[in-house]
Amino acid sequence: MRNPSPTCSRSHILLIVFLAGILSSLPACLVGAEDGSHTNPNPQHLLSRQQSKALKTDLVISSQPPQKAGGNTWQPARFGITRKDFDSIQNTIPGIRIAVPIRAFNQRAIYGDADLDLAVVGTADSLAKIEDIPLAKGRFLTEEDLDKMNNVAVISKDVAQQMFNGRNPIGKNIKIQKDYFIIVGVTESNGPNLKDKLSKSPKVFIPITTMQARFGDNSVKRKSGSIEMQTYELSEVRCVVEDKTQVNKTVETIERLLSSSHKTNDYSIEPSR
Repeated sequence: MRNPSPTCSRSHILLIVFLAGILSSLPACLVGAEDGSHTNPNPQHLLSRQQSKALKTDLVISSQPPQKAGGNTWQPARFGITRKDFDSIQNTIPGIRIAVPIRAFNQRAIYGDADLDLAVVGTADSLAKIEDIPLAKGRFLTEEDLDKMNNVAVISKDVAQQMFNGRNPIGKNIKIQKDYFIIVGVTESNGPNLKDKLSKSPKVFIPITTMQARFGDNSVKRKSGSIEMQTYELSEVRCVVEDKTQVNKTVETIERLLSSSHKTNDYSIEPSR
């Protein structure tokens, strides 16, 4: 028997080394971990999810309606935080990581023979990043919904129970004033808590851009036999601050910004509890 040539042996060795190098460079999810488990092929994605869950509202800027005597008035009373204020807070205040706009008002929703008084909450997809809004079905609002001003709605579990009586509401349309909104999600809870009595109301979340286009900035408020027209652009702005030790300083900076453009004290700024 002839001995293998030295050239052939060196070729085999080089091939083995080459293959070993390829295997060592493959992701663990392809070659398997030592314990036989599979790891996430995208650890950065997992990290971003963990970070998003850690985000939490640090302060809330709320519009404060003017105090007026009772009686009927159809003269709009303009007050509160504006969209221009929101842009300034989001883009010019140092240390603001996320700012989320919210506009809410009472309205009646209709589905077939069912109707319900609820809180219509116009907001952005980023609200779900800083508030605990678990979903029972479907999805929350998306950036695309805001960009296209889609007529979509995410309803709270209370709305689903009271209006749909156990039936799956996903894909159904509810009517709010003259417009129909297709339901794309159901929240497990009734949160987040708002700054006024709307907190206890069943809620329907819609894109805030859609709210502005469909309903404008006027809202009719009925209380104790009186009717009042209110005009406000935002009910709240919820903010996450980069450095948690700088929350009070951030509040002071926002106060200076807003005081320069508001003639009356028609807003409040409070750290979140």
